[in-house]
Amino acid sequence: MKTKRLIVFFVVFGVVVFGIAAYFLSRPHEPVFITPQEFAQVPEQPKLIAEFTANYHLTDATDLMTPEGVRSDTKNRVIYSVAFSPVDASLIASINRNGFINLWDRDSTEAPVRVLSHPEIFPSIGFSPNGKLLASARWKVILWDVATGKKINTIETSFNQFAFSPDSKQLATIPVVAKYFRETGVKIWNIQDPKRITEVTTLPFNQSACAVDISSDGKWIAAGYINGTVNVWDLQTKQLVKTLETPLYQMDYLKFSPNNAYMVISGRSKQMYIHHGERLYRYIMWELPSWERKGEVLRGHVENLTFSPDGKLCASANHIRPLSGCGVQLWDSGSGAPITSIRRGSRFASNPSLFYYLETRDVAFSQDGHLVATGSEDGIIRVWELTPQQLEGTTIPADVVRILYLLPKDKTPPPDIINRIDKTIKAVQDLYADEMERHGFGRKTFTYETDENGTAQVYLIRENQTEIPDLSKDIWLAVRDDSSEIPFNAYQLQHANANGRFRFPSMNGVTGNVSRYDTIGFTHGKLVQASTKNIKRKRLAYTLRGAFGLPYAPLQYERNAFQRLNNIMPWAKKWHKLTKCEAEWLDKSRFFNPNQPFFDKRPTIEMTVSNAEDSDTRLFTFSVTDEDGIHQVQLFVPIDMKYRGWRKKFYDCKPLKGKEEATLAFEITDPEIMTVELRMIDMHGNIAHREFFIKPKTDELTKEP
Repeated sequence: MKTKRLIVFFVVFGVVVFGIAAYFLSRPHEPVFITPQEFAQVPEQPKLIAEFTANYHLTDATDLMTPEGVRSDTKNRVIYSVAFSPVDASLIASINRNGFINLWDRDSTEAPVRVLSHPEIFPSIGFSPNGKLLASARWKVILWDVATGKKINTIETSFNQFAFSPDSKQLATIPVVAKYFRETGVKIWNIQDPKRITEVTTLPFNQSACAVDISSDGKWIAAGYINGTVNVWDLQTKQLVKTLETPLYQMDYLKFSPNNAYMVISGRSKQMYIHHGERLYRYIMWELPSWERKGEVLRGHVENLTFSPDGKLCASANHIRPLSGCGVQLWDSGSGAPITSIRRGSRFASNPSLFYYLETRDVAFSQDGHLVATGSEDGIIRVWELTPQQLEGTTIPADVVRILYLLPKDKTPPPDIINRIDKTIKAVQDLYADEMERHGFGRKTFTYETDENGTAQVYLIRENQTEIPDLSKDIWLAVRDDSSEIPFNAYQLQHANANGRFRFPSMNGVTGNVSRYDTIGFTHGKLVQASTKNIKRKRLAYTLRGAFGLPYAPLQYERNAFQRLNNIMPWAKKWHKLTKCEAEWLDKSRFFNPNQPFFDKRPTIEMTVSNAEDSDTRLFTFSVTDEDGIHQVQLFVPIDMKYRGWRKKFYDCKPLKGKEEATLAFEITDPEIMTVELRMIDMHGNIAHREFFIKPKTDELTKEP
């Protein structure tokens, strides 16, 4: 009887469930309206609008003499200096290694308007503010009439640095110590009538000057000297008003910003003079009129630096690829925030989709600030047009996550992809906030780019696109359509300048039983990848770890699919959680602390190793310094020495809480470990690291790998 009742109950229950389901399936549904998705326009790199090849030599011109020291090798075509006319953006001047001066019409790339000659090698050029004069300098200054191309006058005492007053009536020059050993200081000349130049005064100093400039309001003249001193005088009274001491022994340039807000200098550190080793460069900026040191502007080698006409942007040129920022870097003068970069030079003949690096010697802005001209090692002058987004870059928030969606050219985006990404990344924000709060740092988290409705702003990129996107700053999350089998490089993102690294020049080499690489820093443009099947909270949080400077542990170390799968199962370690060290690291990450300054003084990391007697334990002692204050250091050791330390795991961390220098010791008991890496984050969120390789005791001749 009981069994029959159960059967009747389940039959009735099934009929009811079936009826309810049939009702909901058969009833008329209200039409669903899908809001069309709006993808953002992908930011583009500066557009190349003109190229001029400086292969016109003096044999092409009339009544001109060949400069002294000219040789016939191709290196003589290196462009050492470029300049826009301050009154005519269509007129560009360039000068190469041997002093061949070309005046170019921007709208005619076939041949230069004029070919002139400076009789010395390694010169520089510049227009007077009124655009009437062109000066070329190296051991002497020659003034040219821009309208006719004729030589007007010559000043016999000058290095290749000079400066015009804003009214074009005075010229400041640096005496040539190599030829006139008794001359020091800075000379000021009256050039109101350039045919009759008279000396106004000499601003004395007991050291040789290297760089000079005059502020755009005509108030100050400043000079840098080989002992690291910078003197600032009142240009009208010729009275010394400020003396600044620097760690430099030779200054490559000194520049006032056109808005009179900053003064910046660059040069070689005194360390190079002492050790006669690798070039150690520093770039220092002062804020005016307080003359307070604002910070170091860039890291690595910079051949020259210039400001935009409004003073809001700054552009630097670098021709040394291994060090830092090869090509042109543009950044916000006030904060040091990166705006964009240009690294593309000539195309490969065998593969036109690939480019050589742009090895720039000089960079200049047009008078309206919309164009940038570069002169490089290959003897080509290039003109680039900046986009409205780059010109407005100082007003666009930095240190945010921006999102790309990669899609085959013949496919339609899923109708809900933007909402899916938005929902997931909000959940990832909460996950990081929960973890930061759990470790006592409050609900800090990162931000991401949104539209006016507060929804994620997503940029659509198709395969084989012709435009190369500008990914030179911030974190870019590239989400691939999971049904696509198109390789990642089909989207041209490998040329987009993301994931760049730079070297802080240092005295590397072999010391004792340790060989060292340079200290490495990270640019602020990072690219991480995900797919639509991984748009899930924990997986996406894991993907973003590397963009925030955290190690990918433990998944990256597992060798097969089973091990990786096992690590994400509920019974495994909570791999999406943050350790106390990681949360402490993120507490100073610039992506968790918006509006941080981007200036970064050069850090140093050195290491010594000592062995305990009758033990395999070794003491790894690190000396670290950073004027920005060190927040935390982390030590990494290799997973498997078979790969020479390429795969590393976290070993230990130590908080330093803002100390500018410290000595740290780590004990390592594994005798097989022969390479270690120390990572460091400063109080502004700048990250640097350095690797060290231990020489085997039996091999006294081992050099740096």
